[in-house]
Amino acid sequence: MLDDDDGDEIDDEEDAREYPDDDEADWNLDPSTHKCPYCGEEISEDAQQCPYCDQYLSKEDAPPDRKPLWIKIGVVFLVLIIIAWTLNWY
Repeated sequence: MLDDDDGDEIDDEEDAREYPDDDEADWNLDPSTHKCPYCGEEISEDAQQCPYCDQYLSKEDAPPDRKPLWIKIGVVFLVLIIIAWTLNWY
């Protein structure tokens, strides 16, 4: 057992901790960067979306495309017409 500056005992196992390398540590203040393919600003290599132009950097990260409302209404209308048409044949 060792004593620290305050006279408290320090366990030897605490001193035997292994710390990560500087390039693997969370406190690395110089993260890798690259240019955004859309606006050219320097962004983090880990970014999924550019903070400057709000473009997603890959299709996997982008939210799914939403269909316009008029297409949804048209599909519902066609289904209703088909149902009404088949009910009149019987």
